[in-house]
Amino acid sequence: MTDRRRFLLGAGVLAAGSAAYAVWPSQGDGAAAPKERLSAGDQPPSSPHGSLVEVEPMGDVAQRGPNAGKPNFVVILADDLGWGQIGAYGQTKIRTPRIDQLANEGLRFTDAYAPAPVCAPSRASLLTGLHAGHNPVRRNPPKEGELPLPAGTRTIGDVLQSVGYKTGMFGKWGFGRNSGDEGSHPNARGFGEFFGYMTHHAAKSYYPRFLWDNRNRVNLPGNFDDYGALYGPDLVMDRALEFIDRNKQDPFLLMLTLPLPHAPSVISDLGGYGGKPWNPANKTHAAQITRLDAYVGLLVDTLKRNGLDDNTIVIFTGDNGAHEENGVEPAFFNAGGPFKGIKRNLYEGGVRVPFIVWSPKLLRKTVRKRTTHPTAHYDLMATMADYAGAKSPKNDGYSLRKVFNGSGGAPKHEYLYWLRLHAGSTKTHRSLERGRGKQCSAAVRFGDWKLIGWAPGREYSTPNGRWTYELYDLNKDPGEKKNLAKSHPAIVNRGVRYIRQSWRAP
Repeated sequence: MTDRRRFLLGAGVLAAGSAAYAVWPSQGDGAAAPKERLSAGDQPPSSPHGSLVEVEPMGDVAQRGPNAGKPNFVVILADDLGWGQIGAYGQTKIRTPRIDQLANEGLRFTDAYAPAPVCAPSRASLLTGLHAGHNPVRRNPPKEGELPLPAGTRTIGDVLQSVGYKTGMFGKWGFGRNSGDEGSHPNARGFGEFFGYMTHHAAKSYYPRFLWDNRNRVNLPGNFDDYGALYGPDLVMDRALEFIDRNKQDPFLLMLTLPLPHAPSVISDLGGYGGKPWNPANKTHAAQITRLDAYVGLLVDTLKRNGLDDNTIVIFTGDNGAHEENGVEPAFFNAGGPFKGIKRNLYEGGVRVPFIVWSPKLLRKTVRKRTTHPTAHYDLMATMADYAGAKSPKNDGYSLRKVFNGSGGAPKHEYLYWLRLHAGSTKTHRSLERGRGKQCSAAVRFGDWKLIGWAPGREYSTPNGRWTYELYDLNKDPGEKKNLAKSHPAIVNRGVRYIRQSWRAP
């Protein structure tokens, strides 16, 4: 067993299945896992796209060593985690000490947004830098099939590979078929290493029957989706930490996309929540979030142990609002904080998410600070390209570098845009929208104004007199309680123009 594995097992994160986990093969162990091998190579060549550009010295990158001027990036993307479900954003029932520590030592955004209220389009926007009216995946996939990132799509991984970064994604991918020969495989979309779940549907199995190691299927005998010997997120986390150990001499991008705390509520150990007088789903949901918190702690500790905390930027965020599936009650946890809405709603609670930036040695000016700078995940490609000295494809994002380092003068969006094409339904989601929950919906935020519109049908149509609208002043009414559409027709018309210009036919 490697020293890293002894560390993982000794940290108390891994409970059920730890004996089996101790002999789990890693790339560094030289052990062979039961795999179905394909002729395609495990690692694609570096992306041919993009080229080096001059980076303006700002004092927020390492100035010495082999990776001078190129910070590492770690993006931790939680799955269906509400704005208010961690302590740093007001949570009182769920313990998240390590994430809270990131916020205490870093920069906390209060007005950060997921690009969509459901998983697939939100993640596609983060990867491509394109908002939901421009990116190629604009809805969650149907039950039978997955939506790929088409050939020619350039991702944040491609951009960083072009300037020498090692890139890895660990967790849920979600674009294309559950197959190693899928053309839209992460290895073909900018990620030199992948370990995890290929599809959204597969990622609902916390004890998966198999995972993917790049293009090779790794069978997990003794796992039966909802129970088994090996907890999937533990295995994914192991490979993510191993990626850091193996690439500490090179600049890298690590994207950790664990399925936690997405439904179903499955965990190997309830920990301190076992004795709570809560319903079983709420207990397990809380334990999932605390497990995610422990993983974040392990990752940060691994960076420090390798001496990488002085040149790594860690970003913690979520892909959309809190879910209400299989008995989990977001209202019980006040999951949206002061905001109305959950996953699938375009109200603030469905799209506003936690967003923490941690790099206390690189970003000294913003340690223990809070910012109200509005941003969406499609700003991350421009931000990382700015830091890395890479050219990115035309996209909808602005660099957040001057927000991260506190130098001032960061560009701001004229407006932020969201789109929702029908993607499932839950009781609270339907109730809040008063019968419009299955209709296409779009929204924009410009300044403190927020306009939400509903099309007459499930598919997108150009906003016109058949659409219905709600308008809110987020400064005075962050909970979106008072609809001002009738009293401010000029503001509504301005928002409608933004919605119209944001749609580009796929």
